[in-house]
Amino acid sequence: EEINKILFGYWKRYLKLKTDVPILPTIGGSVAVHLAAMSTAFYEELIARKISEKETTQIFYEIAWKVYIKMGKFSWWIAGFGNREGQSRLLKATQLFRAFPFNSPSYKWEDVQTNDKVVGFNCTKCPVAEYFKEKNMSDFCTNTWCKLDYPLAELWDSKLERTGSIASGAEICDFRWIVNENKINQK
Repeated sequence: EEINKILFGYWKRYLKLKTDVPILPTIGGSVAVHLAAMSTAFYEELIARKISEKETTQIFYEIAWKVYIKMGKFSWWIAGFGNREGQSRLLKATQLFRAFPFNSPSYKWEDVQTNDKVVGFNCTKCPVAEYFKEKNMSDFCTNTWCKLDYPLAELWDSKLERTGSIASGAEICDFRWIVNENKINQK
């Protein structure tokens, strides 16, 4: 019964937030910002039920990670066609994510020159970070949406290094996906 009440409250909150979600030039960007609104509704509903910010953030992170695993495994599987391992497969997997749902022009990306064991690019515009900033929820974004990139990198046989994110107040999100040579050598 309590779960049904939470779901009902969450959905009511989302329907109110939905009216203010900006229309973006791509379907992927629009989906991402609607998911940000849904994330906000979830957060607000649990906070209204006296669940702490820390616990609410952790619960959301765990739920979102289950979705990321499915998206990540699918992209990694597709990237494996003709690219069984290493930098070329990692490059293809990250390009798939940047093609959908995090696609331009809703998102803005800059490729960065790296060595043959690193895939590097910067995000210079993130509508999800902008949405959460407008809601005064940048910390929530950083500790959920942004933080999910690190275990995603592990799922993709790599390690992510990033000095900051737009949601955390940086000018860019600097993604440096480093191929995990140990994983490749173990296969």
